[in-house]
Amino acid sequence: MKNYERRVPEEYYLEIPCGGRLEEITYDSVIYCGDRSPVKKRALVYLPAGYDDKSIEAYKVLYLMHGGGGSEEEFIYGQDRKLSLLHIIDHMIAAGELEPLIIVTPSFYYSAEQSTTHDIKEAGTLTKFYHNEFRNELVPLIDSRYRTIADREHRAFGGFSMGGETTWEIMLNCLDLVKHFMPLSGDCWIVEEKGGATFPEKTSELMRKYIADRGYSDLSYNVFAFTGDKDIAFPALDAQIKAMIADGWNTGEDRSIRYGTWAEGTHCYQYIYEYIYNILPDVF
Repeated sequence: MKNYERRVPEEYYLEIPCGGRLEEITYDSVIYCGDRSPVKKRALVYLPAGYDDKSIEAYKVLYLMHGGGGSEEEFIYGQDRKLSLLHIIDHMIAAGELEPLIIVTPSFYYSAEQSTTHDIKEAGTLTKFYHNEFRNELVPLIDSRYRTIADREHRAFGGFSMGGETTWEIMLNCLDLVKHFMPLSGDCWIVEEKGGATFPEKTSELMRKYIADRGYSDLSYNVFAFTGDKDIAFPALDAQIKAMIADGWNTGEDRSIRYGTWAEGTHCYQYIYEYIYNILPDVF
């Protein structure tokens, strides 16, 4: 994997004049892991500087999913609200390090109460069902409301911690919609909770079978997996990725798994932002 070791410059955490803007959207969905009763969902949408509703220019879209106990705001502002991903993105675009893009931050929770109480078993169920909402409601809404390049080549999905697990679920169930994946400090729970550590080979095997059963075997993909060597999620993601590479997932440009670790990186957004700063220019 490319040697990703650049640190986010301190000034990139500061707001810049004429940066991008943030919009809040709401949409109707259903409780897919329950009785399918109607529910109102919320997401935040970052639009880059220069985005004009009347222009014909279209943009790539990156979807980012928070971790357990988080919300649709967490990826944007960080867990303690002292960091801001948007300022980093604004600086990267202004410096020519990144092409302008749209970023969407949804939530796998159905209510604020679920987020604040955070039952890991419940959250694990929600991550497994989230792909239904993504396919049926969120992607169609984003593509209809904003000027997106509406194909899998120009969509990416990433997430932190349980958002990383959600990222694997999106890959398993929506590979026809998304080509690029960024699981950060989160393994796939297709076998069991934290199964990347306990059953890495079986995880890889079942993932491959799941994709084949859905007719996705011939589709290309790019996976950019990253974690810190002091991260609580390191053992699970590390074992899973190594098993996937040994199992033949990484076969070249069209089916690529790139994996890196950050020295002393722990399980928090301070490091997640470092990973995104390094990885994102190469994702699309």
